[in-house]
Amino acid sequence: MKTEKIYETDGMCFSFRAHILSAEPSKNGYAVILDRTAFFPEGGGQTADKGTIANARVLDVQIVNDEILHFTDILPEADADGAVSCELDAKERFRKMQNHLGEHLLCGAIHRAKGYENVGFHLGADYMTFDVSGPMTSEEIYAAEVEANKAIAADAPVRCYVPTKDELSALSYRAKSEKLEATDAIRIVDVEGFDRCACCAPHLDSAGKVGLIKIVDAMHYKGGMRFSALCGFDALADYDTRLREIRALSSLFSAKPHDVVSAAEAKMEEISALKGTIGAMRREIVSLKLALLTPQKENILCFEPDMDAVSMREFATAGASKTDGIFAVFAGSDETGYRFTATAQNFPLKDLTSKIKSTLGGKCGGSNQMITGQISAKEIDIRSFFTDATNG
Repeated sequence: MKTEKIYETDGMCFSFRAHILSAEPSKNGYAVILDRTAFFPEGGGQTADKGTIANARVLDVQIVNDEILHFTDILPEADADGAVSCELDAKERFRKMQNHLGEHLLCGAIHRAKGYENVGFHLGADYMTFDVSGPMTSEEIYAAEVEANKAIAADAPVRCYVPTKDELSALSYRAKSEKLEATDAIRIVDVEGFDRCACCAPHLDSAGKVGLIKIVDAMHYKGGMRFSALCGFDALADYDTRLREIRALSSLFSAKPHDVVSAAEAKMEEISALKGTIGAMRREIVSLKLALLTPQKENILCFEPDMDAVSMREFATAGASKTDGIFAVFAGSDETGYRFTATAQNFPLKDLTSKIKSTLGGKCGGSNQMITGQISAKEIDIRSFFTDATNG
């Protein structure tokens, strides 16, 4: 039972009528075959269309054993004349066509400029990626982006068709190697004056409907390049998000939008200078605290209301020489729990980690010389634990 593929010749068809050829129960509903369809089945890096067939929701569309199966949640109810009215999710379908045709225009521009082939394509729910077979500079990437957008400005007509074998043999077109060598019918998507490519997916009928093409990321990948790009309404939404972020940063830094980067760099320099000052003060505080401690054989446990992790580590490392037992620094309170760093020169601290976890309700790890972590016990219980640990 062959289904007429409306999507191959008319990508702008979002509603149509058809007859059900078969409808069989499937895992989550029904698998429906129509005599004609505008629903694109998943393939070529693009997900399937969704929508409705009569009263049923179309959840997925796949080609199985050369048949186009529409997977619906319930059995569609045909009209009195045996037909069903079908509606695509037009907004999502249009979005996909904007991005897919944008990818054609970009790959076509890259192919003309560099001779590279398109070796990968994926159109996700909120992004589009494609791969080409060779490296490019930032200047070459921007030039290709400009060339692709020229097709939009020219509103170049788009024609989708299946040429005869004789016509195909006379055509110059982009395609993956398996399609170039194929003997059966090949569908061509022709953007007049800009690109000609073998492709199975539905497309807009003119390049102007793409609206805008913008490459948002480029990286070297398997000897070539991988691009992330946005087209049409996706590009508009992305621009709106970025603009709102820039406005927020502009307000935060009290700078004009085009001066945000320089304002951020100045702020980073200021923060770096402050970190140097804070580091020097931290080391002085640790030195003063150490000077107040008298060397002893027993454990030294220091409880501080607040101390950053670096200071705790420096304090504990320097303090290890003050005792023959364990030197430990705790930051926090009985109410909030404690972060801690413990050191020892003559005691295997690693042996304590499992006991700390079970007895003090903590989590920690490290080596025999130093362990760090956090515990939820009270100070009196912590002191008792470490006294028992070294005396036991």
